[in-house]
Amino acid sequence: MRVSTGIQGELDLINEIFSDDDAAEEKVLATAESLYRSGEKNIYARLIHVMCHLRLNATEAKRTWENILKHRDDLEQKLGRKTGFRVALLDYFVNESRELKNPKVIEIHVYAETARQAAIDELTGVFNRRFFDNALERELKQASRRNREFSLLIVDIDNFKRVNDTHGHTTGDAVISALGKLLKRSIRSEDTPCRIGGEEFAVIFPETDPDGAMVVSEKIRSEFAKLKIAATDLSLSGGLATFPGDGKTAAELIDRADQMLYFAKYSGKNRVICYSQNKRRHIRYPLEWELKVTKNGGDSGKTKSQDVSIEGISFELDENAEPGELLSLHLNIDSDPIELPVQIVWVDNNTKSRKFRAGARFIRLTEENLNTLRQRLPFKN
Repeated sequence: MRVSTGIQGELDLINEIFSDDDAAEEKVLATAESLYRSGEKNIYARLIHVMCHLRLNATEAKRTWENILKHRDDLEQKLGRKTGFRVALLDYFVNESRELKNPKVIEIHVYAETARQAAIDELTGVFNRRFFDNALERELKQASRRNREFSLLIVDIDNFKRVNDTHGHTTGDAVISALGKLLKRSIRSEDTPCRIGGEEFAVIFPETDPDGAMVVSEKIRSEFAKLKIAATDLSLSGGLATFPGDGKTAAELIDRADQMLYFAKYSGKNRVICYSQNKRRHIRYPLEWELKVTKNGGDSGKTKSQDVSIEGISFELDENAEPGELLSLHLNIDSDPIELPVQIVWVDNNTKSRKFRAGARFIRLTEENLNTLRQRLPFKN
């Protein structure tokens, strides 16, 4: 059994070992002992929290559990009849330890439904933002403690405002609901799907590396694009980040996944981009800028950029170039010409177009040209 905590952990525990049959109480006791012996030392703390909402550490909970069992035996001996563990538990916390002042008796499954409703987004059936924040922190702590990876996917429905404006909010709600249902049927039981904004969703993939998370994310993206609601074409964009390689805190992981989401949007939408597979100091954007190339002081023709960041640029050349070679790119954007001195970093021979694709880093940029470049990039680098 995968150990989970918080609301989801309580729901998992209730589903696993509580039932309505006559042997339910003995089943709880036997299952708890079995789980404890198998290594889940926190099982008694979890059960006490589910049954009476008291927080005890593992050692205190084990000792308290044993005291309640002894208290049950004493009650049954004095009364001459069976009292059961739950009655003994209530009497122990009210009259012996006095940790409960005004207890309320409630069916465990009524409690479970109340807890579920507090964590679930009503429209989509996935978890809500509050649950997501807590679940991400819990997963991070578990992964840190066990030295394991986990991945975070953040997705956003493309052109959602246009869907609402064209077809109305009822259709918009249907699209959001459809994505929630798709997420639930596309992932494993241990994964956590959440709605974290209007049309923005997140999925936490425990013990999943970037490649594994990318496979599931692509499946979600592909299946969503096949949906037809009110005769509108649907697509989503997403960003992936993985602990610990892409970030060691919840804020870092969310930021990295968000960066890739924005990059996916700008790159044409209907795609998922993984941070670890696109890791650079600065994001590159697929911008087609007209360039004039100067090599060794002479004109080497015109070309277009393929992607640009604050630190470098890629483009095509008619002639081969060598890594380390210096060129000058003359760029004219909105009648504002700037010169970009560059040094070639890599060159690929594109046999189909009979051109050479090159990547270069900017060198010796003036402050004025650097500021102009920053202003022309779509997002903050």
